[in-house]
Amino acid sequence: MRKIPCRTRHLVLLALLLMAAGCGGDARSGDAGSAAAGLDSPDISLAPGVEEVYTVGVLDGAEWEMFGSVAGVAFGEDGTLFILDMDAGRVVAVDRAGQFVRTISNKGEGPGELSQPIGMAVFPDGGIGVNDLTRGIQFFGRDGEFLGAATFNMTDGAPGSPIYALPDGTILSAELIGGSLSRLLGGDDAEPEGRPIRRYRLDGTHDVFHAAWPGPSVEETETETQAGNVLMVMSGMEAFPLPLSFGVLRDGRVALADSVGYRIKILDASGQVTATLERPIPPVAVTDEIRDAEREHRLAALAEGGSGGAGGSFIISSTVSVGGTAGRGNPMDSEAMREAMRRMQEDQIQDLMFPEEMPVIRNLAVDWSDRIWVQRSALPGEPGPTDILTPDGQYFGTIAPDALRIPAAFGPHGLLAYIDADELGVQRVRVVRLVGDQLLETAEGG
Repeated sequence: MRKIPCRTRHLVLLALLLMAAGCGGDARSGDAGSAAAGLDSPDISLAPGVEEVYTVGVLDGAEWEMFGSVAGVAFGEDGTLFILDMDAGRVVAVDRAGQFVRTISNKGEGPGELSQPIGMAVFPDGGIGVNDLTRGIQFFGRDGEFLGAATFNMTDGAPGSPIYALPDGTILSAELIGGSLSRLLGGDDAEPEGRPIRRYRLDGTHDVFHAAWPGPSVEETETETQAGNVLMVMSGMEAFPLPLSFGVLRDGRVALADSVGYRIKILDASGQVTATLERPIPPVAVTDEIRDAEREHRLAALAEGGSGGAGGSFIISSTVSVGGTAGRGNPMDSEAMREAMRRMQEDQIQDLMFPEEMPVIRNLAVDWSDRIWVQRSALPGEPGPTDILTPDGQYFGTIAPDALRIPAAFGPHGLLAYIDADELGVQRVRVVRLVGDQLLETAEGG
């Protein structure tokens, strides 16, 4: 018999990690089972197993399965997966076997059409809300019928992406681009307290659900360049920004990460903090080596055709000559403009603003069993480990950085959906299922 003298090992059922993975997700966090530990426990290794269910998305096939740009995915209560294709302006529904069910909406700007969809959420009754950027949230019934739209004033704050459906039929989202358009354009709007998370209603009204911690003040910078008659101005970019990541529990409470340290707020249905979950994991000080590594990582991504993480607000202005020729065509559709944009992105990366400490938490999500998945930060270019917690402060363990990731969407019966691309760059959606009866071998304390 093989001996393991270095550490104590024990077996636990995956069902103790994610109760209801095999029964639809109706368990509550109050009955966590004996496998859970306190938040101050040393890391406990978890290696949940999964089985492939289906993959959709092809280069050449039926029209519904040739995706342009998948902006989001979400599951319904029965396991139906809804896939939002930004380029095609539609939602594709597939059943639990990955078979085509229906297409909802199409590209356009008429009633029930989608122009620039950037986010989607599925309500408990099976209805769908799609955030169509400047046209507000478009609402559809489960069968695809158009129910109406809730429009919002872009200069007063509009929902961003992702969006989350609350049990009361409202939508929760951070503001688009982190603030109202009028403030980005230098308007007179007063800066809100903190970083607002807003509740958006079907009648087009909205209010601040919770003001997240604003964090330390950061000196604002700008990068600008001229290409012909076009002036482009891009705001500065911050490396390792504070998280503003949250997920909705099945009873309407919200788990929120918005701090430098390992701190998760539990908010009630009115947005008030009712509990705080903390693990004794300190933030990492940002050194010169980390700064250099982050710049190199972003420049390499930019050279490979990505954005290099470039972002922030972006303003374009142009001048028209007396002859009126400057306005012909799309000013962005030229080699000179693309080269100017690339130089701006390089300058943004070189002028990155760095905090003194790297936030501990990078991302947070809530599954259908009300488990909180917390991805921790890592060094530049590396993934971080993922902790599994409960809202009442129990800790199940930590998944290794190179193992199971937080999915793009959780579903019932242990379903997880991931958005990725094949070797040809074709977008696809891969669905796996947590193996509910698998024995997991875990190692306490490393």
